Amino acid sequence: MRYLRTAQFDNDYRKLPAEHRKLFQQVVFDHFIPALEQGAHTGRVPWPRRLRIHKVGDVYSLTWSFASPGGRALFTFTLQEAESGEPVLVWLAVGYHDVYRPS
Repeated sequence: MRYLRTAQFDNDYRKLPAEHRKLFQQVVFDHFIPALEQGAHTGRVPWPRRLRIHKVGDVYSLTWSFASPGGRALFTFTLQEAESGEPVLVWLAVGYHDVYRPS
């Protein structure tokens, strides 16, 4: 699966403290990507409960940290950039509860 990042995501990511960037990466590589590889995005297998992924409109929310402050990331899937016909994951925002801010 291909991944894209929005400018907002990149901005948000740069603002995270180094230890939070590391935590986010660890959750993505250890739990999120393996779930994608098993087909969680298609419903074939459930998302890991640990990620608390839920849909908010057309966007998904992922919890990458429960410690204060609680870490969240927003992502969606698109076919616009897909050449293979498979969806492309687009990271929209990362941070804390402020990721739910209106665009």
